Amino acid sequence: MKISQPPRRAARSDDHSALEWVVSLLFWGQMIAAASLYGVVALAPKLTVFVELQNDHLRTQTQLVSLENHIHELEKVVVALQDDPRVIEELARLDLDASRPDETRIPLEGGETLQSRLGQTMHVPDVGRAWYQPLLQAFAENTSLRVTSLGVAAALVVISFTFFHPSQARSFHSGWRNLRAAFAACAARYRGRSAR
Repeated sequence: MKISQPPRRAARSDDHSALEWVVSLLFWGQMIAAASLYGVVALAPKLTVFVELQNDHLRTQTQLVSLENHIHELEKVVVALQDDPRVIEELARLDLDASRPDETRIPLEGGETLQSRLGQTMHVPDVGRAWYQPLLQAFAENTSLRVTSLGVAAALVVISFTFFHPSQARSFHSGWRNLRAAFAACAARYRGRSAR
């Protein structure tokens, strides 16, 4: 019988070391979750401003590229106006709505007319919002969400140090064993009633 006791002790120490790992993982998991909540609350206003500035920068860059393309088109028009008199004649005819006697004019429906491209306005594409921007704005502007998040972070820290500290593994193990025994007793009682 002495041979069978050391394996039980080895099994108990293996259970205890596995439980220490679980308790340690729960402790550090809750600490990381608390730090993340605090970090989101602390950094959300600054990150919201950063995202807005980044969107403004992207919008400005898009507008700059569009304006540069328009400048290149206008430079081509200037060169054509300086070198080719037929271009000047066509633009004058379009702008003044004049025609030659030998031309046939086709009327357009709905008041549509041909116009020169010199008076066109530039379209600046809209920059989309980042998927996380509404979440950041909620944490930056909603005071009740910020206070609740800080309260949850504080509760996680207290729970971590109270129940999941690695030195509490033995008491956690005995509590877990008692909880399983109570659950098994309830389940056995329920099974006993359902069999009647």
